[in-house]
Amino acid sequence: MADESDGIEEAFEGQLRVLVTAAGRIGETFARAREDALRKAQVSSEKEARELSSRLEAERQTAHTEFGNVYRNDWWDKATPEQIGNTYQTARAWSHEDPEAVRAESRMRDELRSRYGVDVNNTNADPAAVREAVERAEQNRGQSDAERQRATAEEAEAARLLSEADRADNTAERAREQAEHEPDPEQRQESREQAESHQSRADAVRADAEPLYDSADRRQATAADLEAKGVSAEAVGAKMRADVSQAKPATEATKATVGKAPKARNTRGRAPQAQRAEPSR
Repeated sequence: MADESDGIEEAFEGQLRVLVTAAGRIGETFARAREDALRKAQVSSEKEARELSSRLEAERQTAHTEFGNVYRNDWWDKATPEQIGNTYQTARAWSHEDPEAVRAESRMRDELRSRYGVDVNNTNADPAAVREAVERAEQNRGQSDAERQRATAEEAEAARLLSEADRADNTAERAREQAEHEPDPEQRQESREQAESHQSRADAVRADAEPLYDSADRRQATAADLEAKGVSAEAVGAKMRADVSQAKPATEATKATVGKAPKARNTRGRAPQAQRAEPSR
């Protein structure tokens, strides 16, 4: 039994050496790629640079949640080589610009040395196994980038649809106001019908936009990725709840105040048909 236990420990440490070595290299690659993407975005347009900076800030905050694990003994007691490698990779990827990442990396170096005798500067890992791990990580990164591009395209389409819905809302409101002050009965009825037509269009377009912003599949993929990195279930749950609550763009967040005006129509919720009122006759 002692020999069997020793063999398991050796296999664990051997895998850990490979993954930590690969993680250090991949983290550096990710950091350079992020810096390059920021430079290109700044050259391309101010809007693109803002959007990329916003996304990267969200990723950095998620990384901070992950870093919290490295200060917990219970995490180290249960962490797999993959989880340790992923967290070290994240720390290396942000260490050039984030003090929290620097502290997390330093703590991981100490823990790896004291717990497993692994020196991250000289792991003695099998070079072939390291190359394979790096290639596998690059492949996974390509898949993540494709998912990110899909999500970005969905959000852009949702923004376009919501802008169209806003225009239809405004047109409908103007038609209602015109009907309210129109002395001619026929013109008044025509304005009412136009208002209803534009309002129906706004409701339909907004309904089409909602699923693009509130994609359950995308949230599940994010949750799985965080769990794979060793982020606690509580932290993942908090992240997902925040994602759901913020699943609409900034333009939607301002619409709760519209109903304060006496004649305003708050049709931007999840049940637009229930909120619509018949025009006064």
